Amino acid sequence: MKFTSPLERLDPPAINSELGALNSWLDYHRATLLMKMEGLTPEQAGQPTVESGTTLHGLMRHLTTIEQYWFVECVAGSKEPYPYYDGEEIDWDWDLSRSEGLQADVDRYVALCERIRRITADVDPNATIVTKRGKEMDIRGIMIGMIEEYARHNGHADIIRELIDGVTGD
Repeated sequence: MKFTSPLERLDPPAINSELGALNSWLDYHRATLLMKMEGLTPEQAGQPTVESGTTLHGLMRHLTTIEQYWFVECVAGSKEPYPYYDGEEIDWDWDLSRSEGLQADVDRYVALCERIRRITADVDPNATIVTKRGKEMDIRGIMIGMIEEYARHNGHADIIRELIDGVTGD
């Protein structure tokens, strides 16, 4: 069975509030990540094509972990178990042998993104949090950092997808 993304990628509005722009760019990049797997089999989405072993499926699991840390733990203040991290094996999100399958991981990712949309819907970008390492940050910086994280990894996803089946795109 070939993957179909459950997220629709919409261009962010050209005119928007600061918080609206931050949230719409996050959604754009979330949908872009899943778009990179569109039409692939689960095996192809988990196929390593570069020396590091990075896969499209692994990128999504990695971003699930990063989103949970910054938005659920740091912004919402909720300490919860991570689906791909047991407190000892930092790169567990890349280990697909521990996966329940692509669809289960996509469902978890999409549910988390929906939850984070609720967390950030009316958050004050000027509000600050303190990370577990004691660094004070404003929420604006966290959201911009996540947009940067997605942009970087979506670039990786472009290359990985091209190596899998030659498909290129934005």
